[in-house]
Amino acid sequence: MIPSLGTSVRLSLYALRREAWLSALGLLAAGARRASSLPALAAGGALLLRAGLAAALARGDPRGALDGAVAMATSPRFLGIVGGLWLAGAVAAGALRAAWVAGALPVLATSMAGAPRGSAGLVDGLPGGFLRVLPAAVLGLALEASGLLFGASLLGGTLLLGPRALSGGAGGAAALAAAGALALTLAVAVPVALFTAAEALVVRAALTQEPLASALAEVTRRMVARPGAFLLGALLFGAAAVAASVAVQGAGGLATGFAAGAPAAALVGPQMMIGAAAALGAAVVDLAWLGTLAALCCARDPGASGSLPA
Repeated sequence: MIPSLGTSVRLSLYALRREAWLSALGLLAAGARRASSLPALAAGGALLLRAGLAAALARGDPRGALDGAVAMATSPRFLGIVGGLWLAGAVAAGALRAAWVAGALPVLATSMAGAPRGSAGLVDGLPGGFLRVLPAAVLGLALEASGLLFGASLLGGTLLLGPRALSGGAGGAAALAAAGALALTLAVAVPVALFTAAEALVVRAALTQEPLASALAEVTRRMVARPGAFLLGALLFGAAAVAASVAVQGAGGLATGFAAGAPAAALVGPQMMIGAAAALGAAVVDLAWLGTLAALCCARDPGASGSLPA
């Protein structure tokens, strides 16, 4: 029997409360993933600045800096260097995410099952779990890309066929309205479903030692059995992440508004604290979502114990 969304959220929050230290570690992991894009940004900015200065000095006119920067930005060398660094950063960020999921999920799962292991669960689950999670993450990326392509194709087709349907009169307009409503529904629902399936596949790969094909089949079976729990959970936690970020930023804006006339250097510390609080909130929501998915796609008995596979 597959647990309901409410039961899964309850189990996840219970485990997260017992393993609250994972939130701080999640904050560090998120910061490391964001830092993976810094080399590309730094290299791109340095190359553009160098090209702009060189052009301005060669022409003796500061306005030549813009032309030099544009020429550098469109050159194959710039695109190759910055694009390569960005791709390497994206691969590193993906590997960090896979390692984080492989280590954190066994901790949450054992806590849900009533046998918390603390940091030992992370250390034991990370080596073997990473080798299972990484291919699942690659397959999940393909699922997400196909969902986005499907949604974009539906929207594009609706926009292209719209003028022709409207030219057919009232009947064409009615048909267009019905087809457009269906297309918009599918354009949103299918990408969300595939994104959720990709996340669930990664979660199951982190918690079980079954082959990837078997994990995908089990995730599909559970999503078909309880589609509302998976899709509603994805939407709710997505909204929670946005709400948490907005709330922290709003509260921070009110707190720093009293120091509007202060020097910019004096506001660096408070702004960093606000950013860290927002990132911490996002890490907590992410952990709660991962725990919920763990219960939805791995729980054996959602009754009193909500036990999960070891």
